[in-house]
Amino acid sequence: CGSRGGTRVHAATGVDNHSYLTGHEPDSDFERAVGAFLQNKGHKVIYQLGVAGYKIDIVVRHPQRDSDYVIAIECDGATYHSAKSARDRDRLREENLRKLGWNHIHRIWSTDWFKRREQEEARLLKAIEDAIEAHNDQFLVNSFQHSKGLAVAIKFK
Repeated sequence: CGSRGGTRVHAATGVDNHSYLTGHEPDSDFERAVGAFLQNKGHKVIYQLGVAGYKIDIVVRHPQRDSDYVIAIECDGATYHSAKSARDRDRLREENLRKLGWNHIHRIWSTDWFKRREQEEARLLKAIEDAIEAHNDQFLVNSFQHSKGLAVAIKFK
């Protein structure tokens, strides 16, 4: 990600993701548990990243390009999200984040995390792996297109 007017731009997509560091700590012990698990697996995480008026619970940075974010992780408590209005709000939030270039959003329910921990951990790691792979693929495509554009510009000079 590069910087543009105080926001960050996804290097892979070129989309201004309207993000900013809030400096806030995790909102719950559940978020802390997920973040600690990811850090123990070698991932770099940011808690409560601000994005266009929203806060994303956890964001994972790209392993080689520290300024690139590869996946947004939403940690949902069962009580909070049992209301229909909360589910509708989450659906709209996810739509808006996707419009801003957040193509990889992973949702974890606290009840699933604590009841089926190993399966949820594996599902989360797979989602991160897939997001990194997709990010790398898009980065290569953008790099190729950029170098192709430079070659065309040089050829016509």
